[in-house]
Amino acid sequence: MNGKVLSLIIFAGVLLSLLAGCGEEEPGQGGIELVDVEGHVPVELKADGISAVLGGASTFYVTRPGETDFSSVDLAFTTDATIILMGDQKVGPVLTGVNLNQPVKFRFFLKGLYQDYTVVARNSGLPIVRIETPEHRGITSKDVWLEGATMQIVTPEGEELYRGSTDIRGRGNSTWGYPKKPYALRLAKKAELLSMPSHKRWILLANWKDRTILRNDAAFWLSREAGLPYTVRGQFVELVLNGKHQGNYYLCEQIKIDKERVAVDKMDAGETDPEKITGGYLLELDTYYDEPLKFTFPDRFNLPWMVKEPDEEDISQAAFNYIRDWIGALETLLKDDSKVRAHAYEEYLDVDSAIDYLIVEELTGNNDFYGYWPSVGPHSAYMYKARNGKLYTGPVWDFDYHTFYPDGAHTWVGAKKTMLYPALQKDSKFQARLVERWNARKSALKKLPDYIDSQADYLRVSESVNQQMWPISNRENGDETMTFQQAVDRMKKSFLDKWEWMDENIGK
Repeated sequence: MNGKVLSLIIFAGVLLSLLAGCGEEEPGQGGIELVDVEGHVPVELKADGISAVLGGASTFYVTRPGETDFSSVDLAFTTDATIILMGDQKVGPVLTGVNLNQPVKFRFFLKGLYQDYTVVARNSGLPIVRIETPEHRGITSKDVWLEGATMQIVTPEGEELYRGSTDIRGRGNSTWGYPKKPYALRLAKKAELLSMPSHKRWILLANWKDRTILRNDAAFWLSREAGLPYTVRGQFVELVLNGKHQGNYYLCEQIKIDKERVAVDKMDAGETDPEKITGGYLLELDTYYDEPLKFTFPDRFNLPWMVKEPDEEDISQAAFNYIRDWIGALETLLKDDSKVRAHAYEEYLDVDSAIDYLIVEELTGNNDFYGYWPSVGPHSAYMYKARNGKLYTGPVWDFDYHTFYPDGAHTWVGAKKTMLYPALQKDSKFQARLVERWNARKSALKKLPDYIDSQADYLRVSESVNQQMWPISNRENGDETMTFQQAVDRMKKSFLDKWEWMDENIGK
């Protein structure tokens, strides 16, 4: 064998040895060390059976909205990689009980390339409300309280803010029939929740048919900026019911007579004293007309008045007769155009709250201001009367249905046809005061889109999970098939269009 052939054989042997060493041998396990280059190795991840979100190019976010402890998470990678390292340890594509309380880095090897991915566990950044019912019984009634439940509220970091006993039941008219249920809470003891003033009665709004989940919160922001005496306070939370995450909810105050809510004197049960029965009353106008204490005057405005407080067990016949007759006298007065133009209604009605309420309802384009189901007229409209005092309009309530939408942006949705407003519009003094109040508040009100943007950013993680859990099957607001951002942008544009239209037309 000549020297050239021998040299070629030796060179070939060395080359083959080198090539063999460049295979998928595990790094650091002997043989020739791999010299891999960073490249794209596709990987998908499910955590506890739910797809993780890949942020940027190399960070997987495992979102568990109702959790603060991520010490045991099951991971399942889908990848063509032949070697997976977790730190310095070789692992398989399926792992159980991984501690993700701190970010964990994985390296995936494939054909001489590797890709690093970091897995980060997080919740939505919202407070978490955990409710456990006795024996984990379901909440099946909006009329009967399920007693003896426990409730805990914790921060996203796991700090306990509240723990106590509560009764719970369903709530709502049409909303109780939707897949995602709203609830009413009755705490065993008055308590401050999420920095909201102490009370026993609270509500968990589901906002199921609102793609933005922001409509109620945005309307409450407008109410505060408009200057109404009381506006419902609320905070977005994650609800965990009997150990199961239920999605994004709005924990808010129930409208009740209280020094921190509707601040009028509370009437004693069975009160008959002629002076003390002049107040306080919490009234609702709603064409459901389904409360036990109710009255209407078909020969006047035919409004569906209902007494919310005092309730049926506490109100005396004398008190019920008083408020019915007092409202009847107001409606009679408002049917007389000459008395309206003489401003006689000012003895009965707080004018500024009536105007501020009107502005909020119109800016939101609220269809419930003069809705069409179950019949035309107001829905969820509240008013209250102080002792020896006037009738106030508000607080505002119920904006998840047909609000902030284009069809309401270039018309009056109720200003000329609902509640007491058709009569009030006949008085030039009322009209002048309406324009004056609008001009005083309009610049502040126009800043609502900035608030919507900040809330949308705050809720972005939560709404993504919520939308997967509770897809919207109805088509009432017109944005149900949009992305969250598209729905938010549509909401802001509808509002600004209505603001511009009102600014041009309110003086007319």
